[in-house]
Formats: sequence, C-alpha cells, structure tokens
Amino acid sequence: VISALNQVCLMIKGRDRPVIAKKLRNEFGVDLSLLMRLLPNVSVLLPELVSPAMRVEVGEAMNARSVCFTLLRFVRVVSSPRHPIMLFLDDMQWADSTALDVIHTILSDTM
Repeated sequence: VISALNQVCLMIKGRDRPVIAKKLRNEFGVDLSLLMRLLPNVSVLLPELVSPAMRVEVGEAMNARSVCFTLLRFVRVVSSPRHPIMLFLDDMQWADSTALDVIHTILSDTM
C-alpha cells in the first residue's frame, strides 16, 4: 500500500500539482517530514521543502496507528470524487495484520 501511494505522487501532474502541494502543506504542516518519510516521492510535489532539516532519522520507529493516520490524511488530500484513486492490490493473502489494518482504515474512511 505504501509503495502504491508513493507512486501516486509521481502521477500527479499539470495544474493539479500546485493545488495538491498547497493542500498537503495545509493538511500536514510540521508533519510533512513524517509524510516524506513514508512516501519519499512527495518531494516531487514539494521540492522546495526538501532540506536536511526536513529529514527524519531512519532509526526512529513509527507505530502502526501513526502510519495509518498519515496515509489516510494523504489519501484525503490527493483524492476526490472528481479524481479518485484506484489501487489494485494483489496477493492479499500474504498481507500481515498491520497492512490489512491500513487498507481497512483507508477503505472505511467516509470523509
């Protein structure tokens, strides 16, 4: 799921890019470094924010709830009824419970 959403960042082009970049700045604020840690391709949308100060140490642990919430916020920003995101997930039988929780959280969102 993280890999698929990371690729979504590369698919955002044209007039949508500055609009989504602004929404990401507004939604995440100081938490942008957390988002960039999960989805490094966000730097394509926000190149001006990539600096050593924005980098989060790789050794820092992220709990599953934090990952879920961060990815959900990202999906809310980049998708809309006019521009939905469609993910094709294969081999779900191999997914662990944490990955399934992330998918369930995203799919169950009503906002």
